[in-house]
Amino acid sequence: MLTLHELTVGYDTPLLGPVSGSFDGSITGIMAPSGKGKTTLFKTLCGVIQPFSGSFQASAPVTMMCQHNTNFDWLTCLDNVLICDKIQHKPQKPTLAREMLSAVGLLSHQNDYPRQLSGGEQQRLSLARVLYLKPQILLMDEPLSALDESTRAAMQALVLRQHKALQNTIFLVTHSQAEAKLMCDTILTF
Repeated sequence: MLTLHELTVGYDTPLLGPVSGSFDGSITGIMAPSGKGKTTLFKTLCGVIQPFSGSFQASAPVTMMCQHNTNFDWLTCLDNVLICDKIQHKPQKPTLAREMLSAVGLLSHQNDYPRQLSGGEQQRLSLARVLYLKPQILLMDEPLSALDESTRAAMQALVLRQHKALQNTIFLVTHSQAEAKLMCDTILTF
């Protein structure tokens, strides 16, 4: 569960908020013009920056999928998916990692490096890494923006299948009304 109490985010001045509400087991869309604080909201919820005002509580670790490429260019695609286990000194699950690569259509690239992939493939690699973690609270900042229409539809279905299985809490930033209507239980506009 993610609970926001009059949360306002920003740096020298407020950008977005105040927002209040409890979000548990749902997908909440966030829609606002560029530069209005959507990514700043996510950075605040991840603990990277302090709230401008208000507060929030998270019942589990918060995982974020950034809008831009966050892959590790010196690691293979398979190792990119497994990196969080390695960092946290957890047993790695290469079979599950390969299943995630297969789910995003990149199994044949498991031994390739991200720089060998197209922009859309790199975004799908980031998605595989995030979904491999099975996060209970997931922030997705325009996670499918680099994908063509048919691939985007397939990845939307993948996210929705995992959400149905986990009943996790997802915040989704999108500029697509159609994507918000398809994927989200509620939509917050700013």
